[in-house]
Amino acid sequence: MRILMLGEAISPHLQRWADELEKLGWDVAVASADFRDDFKGHKLEARSERGPLRYIQLVDQIKRLADEFQPQAINAHFLPTYGLAAAMANLHPLILTLWGSDILVSGQRGFLRRRRTRFVLERSDLVVGDAEHLLREAEKLGRVKRRLMVPFGVKQVWVESGEARTIAETDRVKILSCRQLEPLYDVATLVKAAAILKQRDAGFHVTIVGEGSQANDLAALSQKLDVTDKITFTGRLSQEKLFSAYRNSDVYVSTAHSDSTSVSLLEAMSQKLYPVVTDIPGNREWLENERHFFESGNHEQLGERLQEALSIEARQQAWREYWTVLKQKGIREQQMKIADLTFRKLIDEFAHR
Repeated sequence: MRILMLGEAISPHLQRWADELEKLGWDVAVASADFRDDFKGHKLEARSERGPLRYIQLVDQIKRLADEFQPQAINAHFLPTYGLAAAMANLHPLILTLWGSDILVSGQRGFLRRRRTRFVLERSDLVVGDAEHLLREAEKLGRVKRRLMVPFGVKQVWVESGEARTIAETDRVKILSCRQLEPLYDVATLVKAAAILKQRDAGFHVTIVGEGSQANDLAALSQKLDVTDKITFTGRLSQEKLFSAYRNSDVYVSTAHSDSTSVSLLEAMSQKLYPVVTDIPGNREWLENERHFFESGNHEQLGERLQEALSIEARQQAWREYWTVLKQKGIREQQMKIADLTFRKLIDEFAHR
């Protein structure tokens, strides 16, 4: 089976999908106008730097590439960008993979954006989302012909390694954040919560992984709040170093204002970290106990939740509660097999029309 994948090659999400489909026997071609120097896929050229016009300019290039590669399916990632380009190219069957903010944030802002969202959804033959609430929101914005809820999940080997990990007593609990340093992820709330914990003389250290436009502002805030000795900013980490960061941490924090199913949350759960996350629907699909949630932007409540997470009893109880759910629907290989079968069925139906 041949599939043409369109999306931002600067994001690991697109390459992860491509890698997993290749493992399942697909002939995958990846095309992008957003890539780094080491990108080995098809490099599309866009004259505009941003906005819908940037992706409309890719339509003819995508059509030519499809004529050459002859894919049996098109898989476009992120609705307002490559989803728009694929919909305008009018190639089928079109599989649209939502990333969360394309529906939960940008897709609902303003008349024109809602029209764009509806147009792309209605030209898509299968809409893929990693959370039920994400797909429900999509269905409110446009006609969804067929849907698939499939969390991308965490690798089986990560889960197996996590099962062998022991939650140990420590006098300095290690707290980890690995969201991008952008306004949507509101990492400043964690920095402020760290100042509360320091005032209480708690034993902790925070590691903030990631890069983004707010990196300098966050460093300045940590200095202003006198928590530079309690926070380490690592920048972007390789997958191997990120795994080590999870293994060496006790508590995971996500301060995101909006999210679907967060891969980083599942990765943290796979290593038995205690999650403390914003009270949003995407997180509620994986966790139930109220002690894991705090109101978005509320650094005082986050401080309270982190104080509770310092207890080894609480951390041990937490993983016992979420472990079954993680194994039932959070393992990448199992979820990708579901996606593989669904994609193949869709292609077969189009072939017999």
